[in-house]
Amino acid sequence: MFYEELYGELGKLFYYLAAVDGKVHPSEKESLIKLIHQNWEPIESSKDKFGSNQADIIDFSFEYEEEEGFEENEWESFESFYHANRSKFTPGLISNILKTSEAIAASYRKTNKKEQEVLDRMIKLFKS
Repeated sequence: MFYEELYGELGKLFYYLAAVDGKVHPSEKESLIKLIHQNWEPIESSKDKFGSNQADIIDFSFEYEEEEGFEENEWESFESFYHANRSKFTPGLISNILKTSEAIAASYRKTNKKEQEVLDRMIKLFKS
């Protein structure tokens, strides 16, 4: 159950990061898809009733947020989830979140100021 909720929250978080500068570039989305397959699917290999890997929830959540449009509450949602589940966030999980976030931010013309601010907020959150 934790991972299903986590993956939904990560989709929101990664969307927030990609959209913070006003536009989600295709390379940001491509980076996310690549990292879901490389880094997230091996962590949780279970499948849903349709045969999708549970880690694909990250992408589904990202796409949903993209259709709905940018809102500040994506960050707040993740932050609340983190505080409620802090003990389940292992160093490896945090590292994976940060690596994925950094790759998304750097995938289009390197990390810009707004994206760096989000990355800094993540680091601060994980250190709190």
